[in-house]
Amino acid sequence: MISRKLIYLFLCSLIFMFLSFFINVKISKALEGACGACHTMHNSQGGLPMRFDNETQPLRALVRGDCVYCHSDTGPKEAPTVVSMENMPNYTFGSEDEVTAGGDFYWVIKEDDAKGHNVNGTGATLPDSKIGPNLNYKPPGYMKNYGSKGRDHDWDKPLTCAGKYGCHGYIDKEDPFAAISGAHHANKNCNSTAGNCNYNTPAESYRFLLGIKGTEDPNWELGPLDKDHHNGYYAVDADPDNGTADEHSINYLCGECHGQFHSETESSPDWYASPWLRHPTDYDMNRVSSKEYGNYPGIFNGTLGTSNIGDYFAEVPVGNKDGAVLSQVLQNPDDAIVLCISCHRAHATPYDDILRWDYSSCTAGSQNTNCGCFACHTSK
Repeated sequence: MISRKLIYLFLCSLIFMFLSFFINVKISKALEGACGACHTMHNSQGGLPMRFDNETQPLRALVRGDCVYCHSDTGPKEAPTVVSMENMPNYTFGSEDEVTAGGDFYWVIKEDDAKGHNVNGTGATLPDSKIGPNLNYKPPGYMKNYGSKGRDHDWDKPLTCAGKYGCHGYIDKEDPFAAISGAHHANKNCNSTAGNCNYNTPAESYRFLLGIKGTEDPNWELGPLDKDHHNGYYAVDADPDNGTADEHSINYLCGECHGQFHSETESSPDWYASPWLRHPTDYDMNRVSSKEYGNYPGIFNGTLGTSNIGDYFAEVPVGNKDGAVLSQVLQNPDDAIVLCISCHRAHATPYDDILRWDYSSCTAGSQNTNCGCFACHTSK
């Protein structure tokens, strides 16, 4: 006959094991909230499918949607919306609006291929009708093996959210689901200045962009958006003869697919010669702070929380060597580095070439506050 003492010890052991498991799960998980917001047990409730797109076939890991539907306006409210399916989000340059830092695929789906990246599954044209006739699926400026961890394949398939043909997750996995699997639950907000991440996994990289450093705004720049509240982008003032951006920088991420825009391709003049062949990135404006660039944010001073020259203007972002959230720039070397995303967004915008503002309205000599060029080119 089992003694009471043994029963007591057995029950205590069970309780301890349960609490240990619970505590470990709480520590390792990054997502919070109801599991049912993203997952379903049987893909049926009241006779209706539980997938966000109303399809009946269950998805792997019992998720209720793929990347597109989970991050659409029909997905869980806990996930940032980057694909508005029906209603056009408000987009007003220089103000808080309804788009995340990367923009919204609405405009490339509903309006024009030049407005954004044509990602498979969003409903965008495949291939892009503007560049497709010449490049098929190949990104403009693509260079095989750009950098030590660059992509080494021909673009024979369309762009995806994640994986070999995408931006997020592991780039050696072609399946987007496998490439991003596990990252959401293990997600770590990797502030570069804290040094608390190794960046070897998507979960420990900025926005699941493998190997990229930075500081994530907790509300994806949906607001508050001002000089104190925004993403922190890691970048390095590059040697123009190197031809490759720092491999942990947000500019390198863009270079993985558009490397020619980062790399010197003609012996003379090079990146930083005068006149430039291409608008420079990986360039610290402290080098030219005695010129017009030292008056950043120019005519936008007084906008989005700025009140002094050098205040960070979140609509024309710049990077720094720590990937930190800086309220002021042009204070120390390497704190005002030009980025690809100083002018562009990652997903889509209402403007051609995924620009943050309407370039066709930029006129030298004007005080057009719809032209972000004047944030840096302050004397124009």
